[in-house]
Amino acid sequence: MSTNLLLVSPYSLNYFGGVQNQLLLIKKFLPKEDYNLKFLCPDSPDFNLGKPIKMPFNGSVAPIALFANKKTILKAISWADVVHLHEPFIPIFFWRFPIDKRTIISHHASLSILLSSIQKKLIKKERHAHAVTAVSKEASKHVVSSVDVQIVPNAIELTNNSQNFSGGSDILFIGRNEKRKNYELYEQLSLVTKNKNYNFRAITNQNIHSENISVFVNPDNGIKERLLKKSSIYLAVNTHGESFGITIVEAINSGCIAICSDIQPFIELLEESGVYFKNNDLESLTLAVEDIISNDVTNIYLKQLKHIRKYDIDKVITSWISLYSQI
Repeated sequence: MSTNLLLVSPYSLNYFGGVQNQLLLIKKFLPKEDYNLKFLCPDSPDFNLGKPIKMPFNGSVAPIALFANKKTILKAISWADVVHLHEPFIPIFFWRFPIDKRTIISHHASLSILLSSIQKKLIKKERHAHAVTAVSKEASKHVVSSVDVQIVPNAIELTNNSQNFSGGSDILFIGRNEKRKNYELYEQLSLVTKNKNYNFRAITNQNIHSENISVFVNPDNGIKERLLKKSSIYLAVNTHGESFGITIVEAINSGCIAICSDIQPFIELLEESGVYFKNNDLESLTLAVEDIISNDVTNIYLKQLKHIRKYDIDKVITSWISLYSQI
């Protein structure tokens, strides 16, 4: 007999986002013979909470349903054997979503100290859940106190092999035009190295004029994949507000060496395989890039590629199946 699994999220499935991508991966890789899976979220094909509104939150803009139809929620819950709730603040506080021993709660975001404090006070009933998970130690900081947290990382479909790495000086930035993504530092790097034969590209959400950077605004997945494969170095120059770094994993999988700011979530992500520079420090970043470009770094890349195997969806999905099977 198969299990009815309800995946719940405040974010619309019609917009690309890290949480939405993880939900779709769970759906794709769960054994179909063992699970019937449905979504409760804005724009859901199953239990639809309506059209989202775009709200600024935690340094970004999120397509969310701030309020939800109670009848739709109750109908979805009555159908489910297991409820997996992602990003609990809005569902628990605004929707008054009921939490019981059928519920697994997953935390994804990195929050400011103020937002974290508010969240902990307003979602205390997450203590009633069967299990609480977080994608990283950073994300686990925002769980209600005295609750045991299991780390289940984000996942991707790994496809790469070592033959995809060719080295070079093609450098890529991916991120929205938000202060914490630090496009400004990336642009500064392109200017101080303009006399070198470096190629700078950026994938972002706004048309930004930069003298030495080819900017691609909201490209489709095909163009994004081609840009990743043409690049040899991926720069994660984020200053704060990150809980994981899934784009770093995607870049390594596509054949890039990742150079990251030394913020704790990125160090947790890549551990000893990482190449780091001092957060928001142009000189440190420049030295790191020049060192990678001027040396044979195949072994560094292979070390990063080996490390990210732990984020393969084929491995991560076993953690979810284990939790679901306990209910």
